[in-house]
Amino acid sequence: MENYNTADAYVVAVGHLADRIKGGPAFEHGWPRHLRVLTFDERIELQKRLTSAGYDTEKIDAKMGPLTVDAIRRFQVDRESCPMAIHH
Repeated sequence: MENYNTADAYVVAVGHLADRIKGGPAFEHGWPRHLRVLTFDERIELQKRLTSAGYDTEKIDAKMGPLTVDAIRRFQVDRESCPMAIHH
């Protein structure tokens, strides 16, 4: 699904629609409207900091692709914080 459109809202909405068509339950909670996406500059900074801390993202390109997501997860696991809930 993310190959067609990588927007989180799209992926969640289409996935949820498919679940509902199959008879699945409605969402239990509302959309987290207080959250926002990182800006281009913030994503660059995140990748630079992760890479310099030993969590190589392989590219500093501001894309939150699988390499960056994996680096974030490894960083969080190493610090025993709750890994973010991004599923691929």
